[in-house]
Amino acid sequence: MEHIATNHAGQPTHHHHSHAAHSVHAGGHHLLQLDDVSVGFERYAGRGVLAHRETRFVVEHLSLSLHEGEILALVGASGSGKTLIADTVMGLFAPNAYVTGRVWFDGAPMGERSLAPLRGSKIAFVPQSVESLDPLQRVGRQIERLAKDMSKQEAAARRRELFARYRLDEEAARRYPFELSGGMARRVLLIGALMNRPRVIVADEPTPGLDMELAVQAMEDFRRFADDGGGVLLITHDIELALRVADRIAVFKDGTVVEETAVASFASPDLLQHPFSRELWYALPEHGMKASPEARPGGPEQLRSLSSTVHSAAPEAQGARSSGPARLRSLSSTVRSAAPDRSIGPCALAGNARATSRLLQAKGICFSYGSQLVLNGFDLTVRPSERVALRAPSGTGKTTLCRILAGYLRPATGKVLVDGVPLPRKGTSPVQLIAQHPERMMDPAITVRQSLAEAAIAAEDARALAKWKAGNDESDSSIPRLLDALGVQRGWLERFPSELSGGELQRCCIARALMARPRYLICDEISTMLDASTQASLWRFLIEYTQANSIGMVLVTHSDALLDHIATRVVELP
Repeated sequence: MEHIATNHAGQPTHHHHSHAAHSVHAGGHHLLQLDDVSVGFERYAGRGVLAHRETRFVVEHLSLSLHEGEILALVGASGSGKTLIADTVMGLFAPNAYVTGRVWFDGAPMGERSLAPLRGSKIAFVPQSVESLDPLQRVGRQIERLAKDMSKQEAAARRRELFARYRLDEEAARRYPFELSGGMARRVLLIGALMNRPRVIVADEPTPGLDMELAVQAMEDFRRFADDGGGVLLITHDIELALRVADRIAVFKDGTVVEETAVASFASPDLLQHPFSRELWYALPEHGMKASPEARPGGPEQLRSLSSTVHSAAPEAQGARSSGPARLRSLSSTVRSAAPDRSIGPCALAGNARATSRLLQAKGICFSYGSQLVLNGFDLTVRPSERVALRAPSGTGKTTLCRILAGYLRPATGKVLVDGVPLPRKGTSPVQLIAQHPERMMDPAITVRQSLAEAAIAAEDARALAKWKAGNDESDSSIPRLLDALGVQRGWLERFPSELSGGELQRCCIARALMARPRYLICDEISTMLDASTQASLWRFLIEYTQANSIGMVLVTHSDALLDHIATRVVELP
């Protein structure tokens, strides 16, 4: 694995990939290299003791190189296997995993055993799931225990330094993970990776749940780390953030890299070579979240409205169904038709005079974690077909408010009313929460099919789900069309939640919430685990679905560009 060139000034492309001009081959080799790596999983092909075993490959013939002084961003389709690349670099494999190819670190070939002592010291990992935090241990203590070759005093000082940098105080250090907001938990994971000043950081979706200021700060820390001689493999769906700091972009689809290019190529779709790369460009919010001209007809971009078949819980939605199915318009035109002027009153947004009598109301909500007051006398009103965005920095109570609105938390004082009555204590709630961490929303001990069946409040929905699972669709049933519209695949239904990617699991959680036929939908950072193309299709679908069925929506997003395209009203949290 020797290289003739030890730096790339004037030689931006060689060895079949591009290079940052300031990156180097210290010692004549890459800092990190994956060479023809394939990752598969062995499983039984059928049921019973005579079923034969087969290996299904998720990643195939992938080669990547990371140099000292650069950030390589790996972007691509949700559920395509990007997290498996992080697992390969870290030497973390499931018992049934089958891995071929070679991993090199600092010029030396690595195996599962030789990678183990490098984890957390030479190679640090920022995991995708906040479930990686120990729920039984205070987060400050967890971070300090990660320190290597430091005294207890040095570890505590290093932890305090990093907590201060990411605006976490000593009160936060004494909390357990479940007491943290999503953004705070993300910051703790990032701090854990920085504790030991590693040479390589593998960051798997490090910024969901962070407000823009903190997300940019995290990216700038990665940039500073690379400029000091380290290397960062940044696995992310947030192309906008990646373009701020990355040197190269590797576009990942169907288990391999389809294009590797300089960041400058994302200035225009004409500079991108692969159709999927151009599809991602067109799907970005600043480009209108449009379908690429090359997108296949009949795909997510051309989803039909479910308004003619979905049975809304609200009687007034019946009138909206009479027009029949319609092609989904581009997101920008859909929003313009719903709210051509944000000065228009909420009653006009409902589109139906009868719907204005319905309200989701939060009155005088107060809530605190220990001595820290998070919400103090907060009021909110949401009408049918409204899309109300909550905007505030990370850790200021957005997720807490979402959980209170959906009945997962009880406020210390105040109340939540749904159409004039309190939230029900039992049965299916008319307010459904889609959380930013889907792994927390599904029972890990039952299959996805069982979770979806639990949410189906009508017998015909449960029957339609069973028939769809078996491949026996009914054209007049809404459930198959709902699952197809969300990109849920039949093969996922018999898996457990831990066997799905974050993006796949989130789509199942959205389907589960909609199968409960809600009157109000609470969407807390629901699309951060989805690639730009899937994210655009999902929001186009949800906008038309909620409009057709007079469903009010509360949404949380730290993306101002996304907020500008989706929200009909913005509420600033104090």
